[in-house]
Amino acid sequence: MPLGAVQPIAVWPDWEDPLDILPHRKPQDFLKEETIYTPGDLARSLYLVVDGMVKVSRISHSGRETVLDFCGRDTFFGESCLLVQSCRGEMAVAQDDSSIMEWSASDLYEITQRLPALGPSLLGMMARKLRDAEDRVESLATDQIPQRLVKVVLRLADSFGEPLSGSKIRLKPVTHELLARHVGTSREIITQHMSQLRRKGLLTYDRSGMEFDPHHLRQVLLNN
Repeated sequence: MPLGAVQPIAVWPDWEDPLDILPHRKPQDFLKEETIYTPGDLARSLYLVVDGMVKVSRISHSGRETVLDFCGRDTFFGESCLLVQSCRGEMAVAQDDSSIMEWSASDLYEITQRLPALGPSLLGMMARKLRDAEDRVESLATDQIPQRLVKVVLRLADSFGEPLSGSKIRLKPVTHELLARHVGTSREIITQHMSQLRRKGLLTYDRSGMEFDPHHLRQVLLNN
């Protein structure tokens, strides 16, 4: 290449969404709080939330639960089945009545043989999940609890929010205990910060759910 020439920028292909490649399976129905899999189970399948909400969490040796993620519609979980002969380190529980689609690891292998594009599309899905996990780890390391709480609420709004009049969003009820297990603190501290947000007029909540304007709530992040 001549001196001073500009190195061409590599352009990655626009990988397809796995949902555009995977054949649909008949969804399975899970009742609220029904377990889908538990730690130690052999990772045999990849799952997709068709409707509802799934909580993915880990239980420490002391019995303390850490909520890793809340998975909503069109979200994959159980991706450890893509590892050879792996066991689950986490558990998945239906947080609401949920409809779940499942593909076994052998199904995925067979489909990839016929449709090679599935491999890169699954890789892209895994990369997005890894990026999201890295963002959450960074937040745990650098953000104060109010900022971590707001980021969780905004992320839930992206996945589960129901648009209301204007720019407001409504979320189904999520207990302060579950928020605490996801943010990494106690229920009492979450209740304290939620009350502060309510006093500031940034959100309202009761047993029926939570309402807020995401644009106003983001000011908490911009002001800190």
